[in-house]
Amino acid sequence: MLTCSWAASLSRYDCRTVQGLDGSPVLEIGTPFALLDGSAVVLYLIEHGSHVLFSDNGDTLMHLEGMGLDVWQSARQRAIRDRALLHGVTLDAAGDFRCLAQPEQAPFVFAKAVSGLLAISDWAAEQLRMPNVERDLSAEAEPYIIARNPDWPFERRKLVRGASRTEYRFHLRHGPDLIDVIAPSAQATGQVMRKAGDVLNGPFAKGLSPLIIVDDRTDQSKALQEISIIGAVTRAMPFSRLMQPLH
Repeated sequence: MLTCSWAASLSRYDCRTVQGLDGSPVLEIGTPFALLDGSAVVLYLIEHGSHVLFSDNGDTLMHLEGMGLDVWQSARQRAIRDRALLHGVTLDAAGDFRCLAQPEQAPFVFAKAVSGLLAISDWAAEQLRMPNVERDLSAEAEPYIIARNPDWPFERRKLVRGASRTEYRFHLRHGPDLIDVIAPSAQATGQVMRKAGDVLNGPFAKGLSPLIIVDDRTDQSKALQEISIIGAVTRAMPFSRLMQPLH
């Protein structure tokens, strides 16, 4: 039986148990993201034989339709399906976005499902000529990071003292990694290099070391440039690598 305790292995987002149409328990996981109308992006987890089914229960298209976007027009349906499939998410005839996973694959598939719904929201913003909502990069990366090793300790906003005795806050701690997720900019790079260098040169990290994830999804060249600079001080990697299937 699915429980929120089990779901902690794939997400630290808010979770609660609700009753499905057949009376069986369903997990409702509320993400920190919102659609264009301000509605929360929510995923439902349902036992499906020996698999776990992830579904948005049709909420995403319903909200976009409520904003005046004809999501059922054939060309748009094809575009929607194509965007979702890039993240391993399918769209059924009832308008539900869903994906199926074996339990051991659930953390990574959950992360992909969230990315798929956010991609549909971005597509809708293009159609409605609305600016994309600026999202919390660390929150987007969080489920992918957990999926790397669901059993590792995980904390948000981890405080660590550097050699100068200055306290620094990292977005996430996962196992031995102190993680910041940044946009590819010189300012962000300068800030994380100073932070990482101070922490690495001090005795206070106690087995933890910085890992900087740079968002390369819109400007890969710029991101790789910043990664090479950060690499002189500490470990760095592109966001897209997190989104690759686990082996």
